[in-house]
Amino acid sequence: MSRVTKRRKRVSEQVTCPFCGEAEEVNVDAGGGQTQEYIEDCAVCCRPRVVHVEPGDEPGGVRVWLDRGD
Repeated sequence: MSRVTKRRKRVSEQVTCPFCGEAEEVNVDAGGGQTQEYIEDCAVCCRPRVVHVEPGDEPGGVRVWLDRGD
């Protein structure tokens, strides 16, 4: 019996931390839906930012941005 594993597509986008200004890559799990909003800590300053994901202009593309969530 064979087993098929479906892998989720991951997309990475370059973003800038709204607290420290450091540019970094954020990985988006496409299996999470077309529109997502979650909190993720900055790898540099460790402050929590709100990550927003929505469909991009290109087919299959995404638009990602961060805000402070204040």
